[in-house]
Amino acid sequence: MQKYLLLSLVLFLTIGGCSQSTSVKEDIKKLSPNILMDKAAERYSVYDYKNALMYYQAVLDNYPESYEDVAWARYEMGYIYYIQKKYNKSKEYFEAAAASKNAPHAVIILSEMMLSKLPTQSISK
Repeated sequence: MQKYLLLSLVLFLTIGGCSQSTSVKEDIKKLSPNILMDKAAERYSVYDYKNALMYYQAVLDNYPESYEDVAWARYEMGYIYYIQKKYNKSKEYFEAAAASKNAPHAVIILSEMMLSKLPTQSISK
């Protein structure tokens, strides 16, 4: 009897967890760029880089005309990849951030600064 109860509980939690992740991905499209950026920063602050990247990517995918948010999202993604020592990806996002349409001056300066910090031997052209 306890085996079945435990098995039922495990199945319930597994199925519930799967449907929750699907609903998060569906709900993400309904969030404003400001909320997405806040959620990404929240995830970043607790070292949840995977979900921070997901929220930043949602800004890029859903709000390409929100130029300032797109530039900042690219910079932040570059910084996460830098922390993870994924220097090629980091370089890609820092360059994209600096070249973003209507990028804030701070994004350009920070991106260029981070590009200069990248180890050159790790980056293939």
